[in-house]
Amino acid sequence: MKCERCGKDASVSVKAIVNGYEHDFYLCNDCLKKYTDMSEENGIPNEEGFHKINLNNKKLESLIQKFVPSLDDMIDGYYEYKYNQNNHPYSYMEGLNQKACPNCGNLESNIRNGIFGCKECYKLSDNLSRKVLKTYNNYDKYTGKFPKKDREFKQVALEIKKLQEKLDLSIATEDYEQAADLKEQIDDLNMKVKN
Repeated sequence: MKCERCGKDASVSVKAIVNGYEHDFYLCNDCLKKYTDMSEENGIPNEEGFHKINLNNKKLESLIQKFVPSLDDMIDGYYEYKYNQNNHPYSYMEGLNQKACPNCGNLESNIRNGIFGCKECYKLSDNLSRKVLKTYNNYDKYTGKFPKKDREFKQVALEIKKLQEKLDLSIATEDYEQAADLKEQIDDLNMKVKN
């Protein structure tokens, strides 16, 4: 094994447990001395054959940051793995017996499981897309990220919110006639949403 810090022959294996995950890395004697406070008593192994090493916190922190991936790196790695698992180059897909999306490389088997990579995946097989959409979303066809009826509902909800703010303001300014009109408008919109 080589020292992961300087490239010399490693003499020590370091195991760091960070957030429940084990990370192993190797160091030579020189790098070990840089990152630890070795004393004469540490030169003698304990009953289990391990050396007790006092670590310098600042140096150890920089050492761990060098070798142990951060949470962001692990999350990025996971998403990259999942992306590569589901999306392949189109040239690779041509060699398979499955259809694949020409835009993102998503396999037909993924679409059967409800995994659409892009809007072009919906056009790959109309019959399959219709079947999957009916199964998972109770729609017959893809109507966009926000279907029309959901967009209308969202617009009504925003209108109700605006009217509610105006109502609160008119009550605060003691304009009760306007407050009554706003209350009627809010009730009408709520009835529209319920129907």
